[in-house]
Amino acid sequence: MVPSRRAEDPEPAALARNDRYLRDFVEALNLCPFAKRCREEGRLVRRVILDDYVLPALLRAAAEVETLPEKQCEVALFLVPGFTDGAAAFLELCAEVRRPLRHFHCVAFHPGLKADFSSENRAVQFLRRAPDPTLQLVRIATLERVRGERSGGTVYVPNPAAKDLHLPPSLSEEIARANLATILEHGPATLERLLQSFTAPQGDR
Repeated sequence: MVPSRRAEDPEPAALARNDRYLRDFVEALNLCPFAKRCREEGRLVRRVILDDYVLPALLRAAAEVETLPEKQCEVALFLVPGFTDGAAAFLELCAEVRRPLRHFHCVAFHPGLKADFSSENRAVQFLRRAPDPTLQLVRIATLERVRGERSGGTVYVPNPAAKDLHLPPSLSEEIARANLATILEHGPATLERLLQSFTAPQGDR
C-alpha cells in the first residue's frame, strides 16, 4: 500500500514561496535596493492569512501593523494563499484594506496580474506577480526618508504610479523606466519562467 502524500502545511509553504520570490527575484535582480536591508535588519513583517473571512483578517493585521514603530516595521507583507477569486477581486480587496490606513501605502501583488509591456507604468504589474496573492504595506515615512536621502541610483517601489504612492512625477517616471529596462534586459519570457517556478500548483493552493 502506497502512503498518501501528506498535505503541505499552508503557512510555511507560503512563506517559503515568498522567500524565493524576495531573494531570487526582487533582491537578485536588484529591483529594490533597500529590500535586503529591510529584511536583514528585521523591519519586514510577514503574516499568512488563512481565515475564511479574508477582509476582516486583513483589516486586523493592518491595524496591528499600524501600531508598530518604524524600527520594527518598514514593510509588511500579508500573504493570502487561499484566495482564489482572481486578480481583479484581489485589487478590490486591496482598496478596502488601504482605505483606513494612516501610516502605510498598500498595493496588491498577484500571480495573475497582466504582462503588459506597452508602457513603463503598465509593465510594473509584471514585477508584482508574487507566488501568492499578497498585500504589501510600505510605511509612508520610510518612503519619504528614502526619497530625501536618495542621491543617485534607482529605488524600486511596488507600484510607481504617482496616484498610488504619491511620488513626484519625475521619480515615478524614473522608477518605471528602470523597471521596464530590467524586464527587457533579462527577457520577459525568462523572468516569467522564473516567477512561475515560485508559484504553487493550483491544486496545492
